[in-house]
Amino acid sequence: DYPTQKPEKLLEQVIKAASNPGDIVFDPFMGVGSTGVAAKELNRNFIGCEIDPVFFEAARKRIEEIE
Repeated sequence: DYPTQKPEKLLEQVIKAASNPGDIVFDPFMGVGSTGVAAKELNRNFIGCEIDPVFFEAARKRIEEIE
């Protein structure tokens, strides 16, 4: 729903190619958390940073819904 949001299917492919289950995925500009969602669904740990509190809260809620 955001102009710079990446498709989760694309992020899943990148995460699968660059990490293994249990690894840590880092997204320094996490926006609404699409990378975190993809990482959690693929059994990776996730660290993300976001300066905008509205985006941070949206990301937190999305990622917590997976657990």
